Amino acid sequence: MDADASRPTRVVIAGDIGGTRSRLVLAPLRGEVTAEAEGPGANLRSSGSAALDHLADTVAAVLEDGRHELGDGIEVAAVALGISGAGPARAREVAAAVGERLERLGISEDRLLVTDDLHTAFLAGGVGDDGLLVLAGTGAVAVRFRRREAVARRDGMGWLLGDIGSAVWLGRRTLQAVAADLDGRGRRTHLTEQVADMLDLDLRDGLLPPSPTGDPRQDLIRALDECLPAGAPAALGRFARLPGTVPEDPAAREILDTAVRHVMDTVRALDPEAGLPVVLAGSVLATPGPIHDEITTGLEADGRSFTTASSGLPGALLLARERAGDDLG
Repeated sequence: MDADASRPTRVVIAGDIGGTRSRLVLAPLRGEVTAEAEGPGANLRSSGSAALDHLADTVAAVLEDGRHELGDGIEVAAVALGISGAGPARAREVAAAVGERLERLGISEDRLLVTDDLHTAFLAGGVGDDGLLVLAGTGAVAVRFRRREAVARRDGMGWLLGDIGSAVWLGRRTLQAVAADLDGRGRRTHLTEQVADMLDLDLRDGLLPPSPTGDPRQDLIRALDECLPAGAPAALGRFARLPGTVPEDPAAREILDTAVRHVMDTVRALDPEAGLPVVLAGSVLATPGPIHDEITTGLEADGRSFTTASSGLPGALLLARERAGDDLG
């Protein structure tokens, strides 16, 4: 505690808000993180209509933990949130909605900075103010930054229009391959057994356990209706890892190759001279596996420097401290 115990401890809150998961930290203006909290994702496009209410609950949780660690006399000097889906198309809407909810927690709107998770992920890479961000998590996008400003981008158009290589895209393509297999429209694939194991179904013969409907195709539809909430396509991401578990399977290989090719084509289009550092972010690209490994091999072959940002939190914390006007130097 400070020598003057009557003075509040000024803190900042930083958040990395994805479509599937939200992570927040609370820290004094100077010093280490003292409280953390996790909650559901909060992308208005893919996480459901209650997304921002859940986000407010997570902010309340990190505040409570912060008071437990630092005492009740804390003052929130700034909040910086990198929110998936808070790009230019919906930035004002998201900022206003978040600000309204944080006001109820005693945090005034003028202390809030809402940006998209692309800015925070790029800054978390620690490559400076210029470079490329390639993010594939729940969604997928690539952005070229100049002096921290996004000057060019590809994809990031949402699960319905794009997000190629994202967890949602991978999950959707996996289920489509399984449906085509069961329906006789596509090749036989080991992905069918993989999905069946996850759903506790026998999608080949419908015997163990006995088929609920008498038709494995209908069993699949019924099971997905039960495990994929309506209006929350982010849940498709639960199937994203499956192609990487059977990369030798032709259907899985096609899915993986499409994702890798898309990322490499995008990087080359945004930086044809290979002069900018690349930050890889998001659960698909920041986690070891066939897609991550093949993309890093491709970047090395192109002579590009790259780094991996496992979380946007360091970038959000930097922005929160800058917002608070604290001189950390």
